[in-house]
Amino acid sequence: MPFSLRTIRLALSLSALLPTFAGAQARQQVTRDIRPFVSVDAPVVALTHVRLIDGTGAASRDDQTIVIEGTRIARVGPSAGTTVPAGARVLDLSGRTVVPGFVGLHEHTYFGGVRRTTAMTTSAPLLYLAFGVTTAMTAGSQLPYHERNMARDVSLDRTPGPRFLISGPYLDGPATRSGMARALESPAEARRVVDYWADEGATWFKVMGQISRERLGDVIRAAHARGLRVTGHLCSVTFAEASALGIDALQHGFITASDYVPGKRPDECPIGNMHEQADVDVGSPAVQASIRALAQRGTSVVSTLGVYESFSPERFQLDTAAMAMLDPEVRREVEANHANIAAGGLVVTDVLLKKMMRWERDFVAAGGLLGAGCDPWGTGYLPGFGDVRNYEMLLEAGFSPATAIQIMTLNGARILGMDRDIGAITAGRQADLVVVRGDPVSRPRDLYQVTTVFRGGLGYDAKALRDAARGLVGVR
Repeated sequence: MPFSLRTIRLALSLSALLPTFAGAQARQQVTRDIRPFVSVDAPVVALTHVRLIDGTGAASRDDQTIVIEGTRIARVGPSAGTTVPAGARVLDLSGRTVVPGFVGLHEHTYFGGVRRTTAMTTSAPLLYLAFGVTTAMTAGSQLPYHERNMARDVSLDRTPGPRFLISGPYLDGPATRSGMARALESPAEARRVVDYWADEGATWFKVMGQISRERLGDVIRAAHARGLRVTGHLCSVTFAEASALGIDALQHGFITASDYVPGKRPDECPIGNMHEQADVDVGSPAVQASIRALAQRGTSVVSTLGVYESFSPERFQLDTAAMAMLDPEVRREVEANHANIAAGGLVVTDVLLKKMMRWERDFVAAGGLLGAGCDPWGTGYLPGFGDVRNYEMLLEAGFSPATAIQIMTLNGARILGMDRDIGAITAGRQADLVVVRGDPVSRPRDLYQVTTVFRGGLGYDAKALRDAARGLVGVR
């Protein structure tokens, strides 16, 4: 790779739209705008008698105490042997589980898949944080200046939300089918667009499924020259080709990998690419070899199993609590979308979903780095709710609870190059913590029961965040 983690961290620290890496040491302000959502604000906080899943892949541990000093985790250990500093605010969290703040790697701040695409610059930050997402990388935007300004407002504590790493507009080739994507015609144009959005605060770039290998290479080189990274929802370029070009992360996994389509022509997206995958034998030597090659090259993959489940008439059911977050008119449209999934053009069968799960499990077994993201959409898949649904889907795929949490936390931090600072509950890291009522190890749905979310040592009331977002998705 022509760049280092040191270079990336430096670039992140210089972004005017994000809390700086060094600046995260300073205590977050409790401004008038976020005060109604803050439930824990003390210089020293002790969370006692918790069940802990620390994000490292280690099994859960009972009766633990976590001490937070300022923005950082000061110590973690068994409650019986962990000293709580005098004057600390002590919260007895018996019956609660604490996990690291989730690191979302396919987050959107617009609501698409309905007749009128709208910005979610108010509702998305609230819902992401309410369900424990404390760091979010946006995977392309149809409204990039809305997103830029939203990220600024969160960084200035004008609104509560996760720390956002924005990606600017979608980048594609001249054959793009999206009126919101930037079609790139030449190497000079790719450099100019990347440099412009890098100056505007983007730290990642998202390429789409009609780009050529040549233009993708141009985008990757331009981004890496700025110490930034590239991800993609591919089709015209195979996973193997993109990996060889140096792409940093591949979105969605197996379902978008055109590597396995018979007769695939260079730089062309096969018609019905995602439907072809249902006939692929994931256990075949060729597919397994391709998985090992991706893992060995160090190309990361972002799991979005939950959103593809929302295209399954066999499985997906609308979540009543999520539907309450929608504007009433938009809710009726989403309910109609759900009732007519089969007529929508994309249907994900249970057979295909199981193959997606198998591919991701085999990728991790081969040493690959897998993260996770939500990808909100008008099928009824909403910010925050979808991130938590991924936990249940990863368990169904065969991952242990501890590994599923690691995928959603520390692995995501590693993909972002921020794993020294976030992603796990260990001394010295940022105090990004999610407090959950119950035990998601034995009852996975308990992970939805978020009560408090700490971001940089400041505790937010999850219910207050959810209440503030009610009825706003689809309008703002």
